[in-house]
Amino acid sequence: MSEEPRRSFRFSFGIDKLGLIALRMPWLSAAIVAVLTALAVMGVMRLNVDDSLSELFRTNTKEFQQYEEIDRRFPSSEYDVLVVVESPQLLSRDNLAAFASTVIELQLADGVNGLISMLSARDKPDTNGYAPPIVPDELPADDASLAQVVERLRTNDIVAGKFLSEDGQLALVVISLDRKIVAEQTARKVIGGLQEIVDRELGAKGITAKLTGAPVMQLEIRNAVERDRLIYNGLGFVVGLVVAYMFFRRISLTLIAVAGPAIAILWTLGVIGALDFRLNLFINVITPLILVSGFSDSMHLVFAVRRSILAGVDRIEAARAAVLDVAPACLLTAMNAALALLSFSFAQSALIKTFGVAALLAVAISYIAVAVVVPTLAALLIRREKASRSTTDLDTEDGGVGVLQRVTEVIVRRVSAWPATFALLGVAAVVATGFAYSQLVPSYRLADQVPDKEQALAGTARLDQKLTGANPVHVMIQWGPEHALYDATTLKVIHEAHDVLQHRAGLGNVWSLDSLRRWLAEAGDDRIETVKTYVGLLPEHLTRRFIDANERAVLVTARMPDVDASKILPVVEEIDSALVPVRAANPGYEISVTGLPAIAARNSARLIGELNWGLVGDMFVIFIFLGIALRSILAGIASILPSLFPIFATGSLLWATGQGLQFASIIAITVAFALAIDSTIHFLNRYHLEEARLGAGSGEEHTRQALIRTVHHIGPAVVLTTIVLALGLGVTMLSDLPSLRQFGILTSICLFASLIGQLVILPATVAVIRRILPRRAERH
Repeated sequence: MSEEPRRSFRFSFGIDKLGLIALRMPWLSAAIVAVLTALAVMGVMRLNVDDSLSELFRTNTKEFQQYEEIDRRFPSSEYDVLVVVESPQLLSRDNLAAFASTVIELQLADGVNGLISMLSARDKPDTNGYAPPIVPDELPADDASLAQVVERLRTNDIVAGKFLSEDGQLALVVISLDRKIVAEQTARKVIGGLQEIVDRELGAKGITAKLTGAPVMQLEIRNAVERDRLIYNGLGFVVGLVVAYMFFRRISLTLIAVAGPAIAILWTLGVIGALDFRLNLFINVITPLILVSGFSDSMHLVFAVRRSILAGVDRIEAARAAVLDVAPACLLTAMNAALALLSFSFAQSALIKTFGVAALLAVAISYIAVAVVVPTLAALLIRREKASRSTTDLDTEDGGVGVLQRVTEVIVRRVSAWPATFALLGVAAVVATGFAYSQLVPSYRLADQVPDKEQALAGTARLDQKLTGANPVHVMIQWGPEHALYDATTLKVIHEAHDVLQHRAGLGNVWSLDSLRRWLAEAGDDRIETVKTYVGLLPEHLTRRFIDANERAVLVTARMPDVDASKILPVVEEIDSALVPVRAANPGYEISVTGLPAIAARNSARLIGELNWGLVGDMFVIFIFLGIALRSILAGIASILPSLFPIFATGSLLWATGQGLQFASIIAITVAFALAIDSTIHFLNRYHLEEARLGAGSGEEHTRQALIRTVHHIGPAVVLTTIVLALGLGVTMLSDLPSLRQFGILTSICLFASLIGQLVILPATVAVIRRILPRRAERH
């Protein structure tokens, strides 16, 4: 086989020759791969799941530190299990008795600190200070007396709109969990026990009950992440295996094509486990990301090996030729993918930063695994065959690959015949879709992080409709040793903050120490001594909801519906604005607005905007890097339009369907861009090789022939890898997590749009640029 011209690259540092080292001693290479794989299994066994709802907004800012302070001082504030109970006849005698029995059983369940419900409400204190429960332990025997009890319950200020809906058909039970017991027994067991009680006590009566709240959401996230990991690994592997076999029709080539990415997944998960990176909804994306990016490189290498084998070339020489021709482009695609993902590792969000670091590791490990495993297995598994094709038919494929080859060749022939027209259409498409992309606004909802096919979001939705919502917003008031909890000034500040939430912000279900004072005031005794006495009578778990153990801070808490952060932000700003005069009048008190909805409202738009601009910056760095690395002005300029088009096209779809730019959207677009440019690099790499093989010459026909020969060689691989990439990432559409489903949809759309860019816009752009910048004008 004659030696053909091959392209050299800057910044490769010899890493593109890893496959040649493996080919010198394939058995030793296989042994090293086996040892590393065994070590990776140990790392995989250490993998844990991060189910935190706040990790996405964890930043090194005062705002988040205040949020963490709440979690430390008021352990129940963000860790309640909410039981949403519904029935058209909820307040009937039998159903009220069943509800009471359920509350007692829940109170006695393992892991429960205490609970609050409509049955916790009491009438106003009598002259002796005793406040009897509104609903007695023994329900009145006669219907008239029971009706009076129900009426007092429905009109009680503590109950109405907070624990019982206006129509009397929905009730809320708020359960405070003991974090120590949850840590010992696991959330799955504790929450499972609560679920069992609810099903047993209420299910038989035909009363529906749903568990929600942060602990339930976290458990559902954990279950979804663990389940999704199995689905992604299993289905992604099967998709790659089936598609590879459909086109190669050989077990050995199919195994080689799939083994590299499969080992890359195992190695990456092993490293992530060893570094104690926790699996979450974003890191879970890394598995299909490695599978598809590794599969793309693996397919290009195996296609090159296959062509040589069909020509009767020895397997070692075939693998060597593939490494020399294809591995440099594979390395360059890995470096460009790393640049595309680099901005994530500098994000302020801890969750996204962890994803960025893990993704960079995945890209590096994926390249090394594929670059070593494919040549090694090619040397060990492929048998030498007699040439099955003549020299003239060497590059002509048959079967499914042949169909793809002919289709892609026809497309490029048409495009190269009218390059200016197609290039102008490409510019128009990029400008139009780019305008639509620029109109996207950031969007975030807590519901995007939580499985939407489970009970937690269903329960939250019912609270949003029937009560005031389930998401807590807090005003935390702190003071130094110069003030005390029961000082008149302290109580006045608490009262004013309570008023701000209830009246200025218009929020419902407002709770604070002032709630108790108002209740006592209705009974005619709101003296500080009386308030202090009643606080002492309250259960510990209830007191710690709004007073910290050292009596140096209090919470004023309201609940609001789960809506988009853009709608929450004006409410948070209104609260902050209304508290300005309170802060000014009381400089000895630190008053802050916090809670997960407040943190999300303030930070989501900024974080999404930073990621978006980071992607734009990364893109242009990649274009410049590509031109320098390939020693080609053409490569740097020609890659711009076909790379921008799929990103802007995907954004246009979001804009056209009325969706915003979410965290999952920007990550999906960035990942798809990193994968899409893979094929662009392989195309440009092959084009330069074909230009060199055509010899001296320039002009439109020279360029046209180089383009046709380029797509003749790699057109099937480009189409096939795009299909596998889209299907491999498309399996995320099966997730219960809305953000991952959107990730799968957007990456698939982006990848298919990139196919248009690579087969239409890229050849047209190359042909037009070659008219202006002939080959001899470039420095090689």
